[in-house]
Amino acid sequence: MCTNKFILFCMGIVMSVSSSAWAGDDIPLYKDRTSPIEKRVDDLMSRMTLHEKVLQLQNRASGRLDEIDRIFSGESYGTTHEMSMSAYDCAVMYKELQHYMRTKTRLGIPLLTSAEGIQGIIQNNCTLFPHALAQGSTFNPELIQQMTEAAGEEAKAIGIHQILSSVFDIARELRWGRIEETYGEDPYLIAEMGVAFIKGYQKHRITCMPKHFVAHGTPSGGLNCAGVSGGERELRSLYLYPFRKAIRETSPWAVMTCYSAYDGVSVTGSSYYMTDILRGELGFKGYTYSDWGSVERLMTFHHAAGCREEAARMALMAGVDLNIDSTYETLEKQVEEGRLDVAYIDQAVRRILTVKFELGLFDETYGDPKLVKKGVRNAEKVALAKKVADESAVLLENRNDILPLDLNKYKSVAVVGPNSNQAVLGDYAWTMGDTKEAVSLL
Repeated sequence: MCTNKFILFCMGIVMSVSSSAWAGDDIPLYKDRTSPIEKRVDDLMSRMTLHEKVLQLQNRASGRLDEIDRIFSGESYGTTHEMSMSAYDCAVMYKELQHYMRTKTRLGIPLLTSAEGIQGIIQNNCTLFPHALAQGSTFNPELIQQMTEAAGEEAKAIGIHQILSSVFDIARELRWGRIEETYGEDPYLIAEMGVAFIKGYQKHRITCMPKHFVAHGTPSGGLNCAGVSGGERELRSLYLYPFRKAIRETSPWAVMTCYSAYDGVSVTGSSYYMTDILRGELGFKGYTYSDWGSVERLMTFHHAAGCREEAARMALMAGVDLNIDSTYETLEKQVEEGRLDVAYIDQAVRRILTVKFELGLFDETYGDPKLVKKGVRNAEKVALAKKVADESAVLLENRNDILPLDLNKYKSVAVVGPNSNQAVLGDYAWTMGDTKEAVSLL
């Protein structure tokens, strides 16, 4: 009798495990689009090795179509990016790359494909819109949402799921070299523009990444990685304001960290900023993405960590889920040697996989090269870019009737400076170094 009870008990366990792990017809539960996302994530994580989990916390840059296998070697990563190809070539490559992830990796985990999108998608030949500082000068959030709806249409055709924008930094340190990326000096304007920016991309099921969390735009001496001073009152009334509004109104699935320190504490390595405030106070539910090199800078710039391993451990435990530099390569060994609790790995992996499921990447990665030639940089989008530029113009009083220039009075005009005969369309434009796309001041 006891034996029979034991057999029935064991059968019950097997049936329970089977029903939770399989969706029927030998399909793993995580591949069943009808199952709740939380259960799909649970099932997938139960199948992953430590090595596979750590790879999900890292970015791997893509390359040419014929380089896919050499670059990825049958392994899936959290995110990828490619920022030098034409829109069409990138669309072809991403389509093949996602097929490779599904069919040539052990568990078929797709990639989050990312691109800069602050002034349009940075793939060559996409529509170039005015930079953020000009966008802010329009004071027209509805127009900026139209802009990112148009850019999002291009991103979707290419197969891009994640935009590394918009910038919520407050421009109050004019020596800082990245003022053009901001909407200006006013937190209210920044929040209104940022919310509209995010909503436009979200229309196409593309997630944005508000950055740089937090208080990055007023560094000491204007140095990009330097610290910011301000105290708790300024933190909440100024620097957190745009993030709070955007998280509440758009629920972005990603946030990017910053390079800087606030009141002497390096933000990327601080659980107070990255967990207590971002998640506890602001209610952020997505995953955090390091600015490029910000984790390594915990060692090389802030000297808050003594080695790469310590910097990686510090950032992960603080709440930085996905890292772009190479320091997270050390996490697997740190877990094996008992220097890091695997619970931190699992927490970060869960957040990243949840976003992949929420965006539908396991069911439909999208991207259609045929749509690129029709929908990328067409006449309608170019006209919209001009409209944004027109509305960004700020009228000044013509004191002393300086304008128009009297050609009878002025025999020559000096046009000086490194950009006098070079049209620079923005640091996030794909035309960097290529002047033929615009008319220079000269």
